Amino acid sequence: MRSRNSIVHTRPVRNRFSNGSPLLWILAIIAAVLMLAAPASAQFMVTPMKIELGIWPGRTAEEIFVIRNLSEDRVRIIDLKLVEVTQSKDAHWQIIEEDSDIDTSKLSSCAEWINFSTNSVRIGPLGKATVTIKVKAPPRTRGFYIAGLTAQTRPAPDITGIPVVVRFLVPILVEIQGRPMRSKIELTDVGMEFREQRGETPATTLASIRIANAGKTYSRLKGTVTVKNFSAGHWRKITTAEFKEVSIIPGAELNIKSDLQRSLPTGKYELEGALYVDGRRVKPLQREMDFAGDPSVTRVAADAALDIEPASLSITSVPGATRSAALKVRNASDSTVDVRVASVIPPVLKGVAFGELRGEDLACAEWIKVLPEKFTLRAGARQTIRIIAKMPRAESMHANYYASLGLWARYTDGQNAGVTMALLNVENKRIEVKPTIQPMKLTLAIQEASTYAIVARFGNVGNIHIRPRCSATLTMAGGRIVRRTLLAGESGLMLPLEVRNFSGVLDFATIAAGTYRLEAILEYTTAEGVTERMTQGISMRVSVEGEQRIVEIIE
Repeated sequence: MRSRNSIVHTRPVRNRFSNGSPLLWILAIIAAVLMLAAPASAQFMVTPMKIELGIWPGRTAEEIFVIRNLSEDRVRIIDLKLVEVTQSKDAHWQIIEEDSDIDTSKLSSCAEWINFSTNSVRIGPLGKATVTIKVKAPPRTRGFYIAGLTAQTRPAPDITGIPVVVRFLVPILVEIQGRPMRSKIELTDVGMEFREQRGETPATTLASIRIANAGKTYSRLKGTVTVKNFSAGHWRKITTAEFKEVSIIPGAELNIKSDLQRSLPTGKYELEGALYVDGRRVKPLQREMDFAGDPSVTRVAADAALDIEPASLSITSVPGATRSAALKVRNASDSTVDVRVASVIPPVLKGVAFGELRGEDLACAEWIKVLPEKFTLRAGARQTIRIIAKMPRAESMHANYYASLGLWARYTDGQNAGVTMALLNVENKRIEVKPTIQPMKLTLAIQEASTYAIVARFGNVGNIHIRPRCSATLTMAGGRIVRRTLLAGESGLMLPLEVRNFSGVLDFATIAAGTYRLEAILEYTTAEGVTERMTQGISMRVSVEGEQRIVEIIE
């Protein structure tokens, strides 16, 4: 399973016809904007879009990199270059250009370990080329290392004016196998800022979360900030800001922001930050602040409590048929709200793919209709919403389709009252359901002396959602279980193409020295009521150093 997201840069390149005039540069900017608006794959495509390798110290790993020319009538020359990369404050990959003033002292680079079989390829119309990438890890190396590969079009000599160059950045992520490193990722600060109106963009409030990685590990992050306001002698919850899931590389310091979609007045607020590292919650952070907010707003607009029954809805249908179902909404708050209902693509289906299947292919938001689309709910009132699903006919049909039903609420004075989501599943009964789970990664990281954090990653590559339960066992060579622990993860249904981390803690303090097997077991129940499981494992050696247990992964 891989993400289809990549970083595509477009930039004007001067040639012998360029005189640097403002008009030419304006035309170049317009060309770059047009290229960004269209898919970069209109010129060429690369796979994989991110290279992740696990290498033992002193060993060499290889990866085949494929470049496809999507033009039907033009030969393309693609130049390859090895670059240093880092992360911007908002967690995007960032190339460290040769003239950059970015501080590289904390950079965990593996650029010197990497070689390409060629630095450029010439590809005919609709053709492809392969490049072998070799990565050799030095002996006695530990931790996580990063570099980048750029694939860039070479301007054709027959193009006049200022051509547009397309450049893909492919991150190369190398994890050294063996002795686990200590995780040193922490939540360092939370904040809130008022942003004034900009043109037609209304004024709003941004919540922020700062995260630092002082170690040598690479992890996925998910954070929230709960905002409370002090009024009438007590704290009242206003809303919870959810931040996009991002990765963090060694040495990075991130400052991620989330739009609260409302203006808050000046006053005393409390922010409670929570951070999950690979599904494991780390130490939270709480902060009180005197907030300088929107001077034109005097009332604090908290999220309205809307109860949806059921929270997830399933409709069985066939291609070409129209089916309907209903859900009920109750306004559990003490204020009247105006509600707008719409179906959108579930976030976990955006920008992901497995083989030729894209997450967007499983979305049904475009052929879902809701009635009514708008309504007003008084305090304590109820409203029935009718969901109409008209399944289209297509050459390639799938067993299940999904949509998120969003209920956007506003108070009668126009202030935002939050959004409540429900999951909709439309099942195509003419296609057989095949639940399939793929083990993706199992890692250990030192938490304290003899305590290790376990992170197991699984991907749902089947054609139906599951409700997973995950656990881990530590067994001796003879198969006897010496430790068992539950692994926590995000709750709720796991959709097709979704990747999820499950984490827990294992204490080795009383484990005798020797060789063991650590296994992560994901269990789920099929539609027929049968419980199935998928297992992934690693072998390890436990040794004793003083009062501490040292764990080392072995081949």
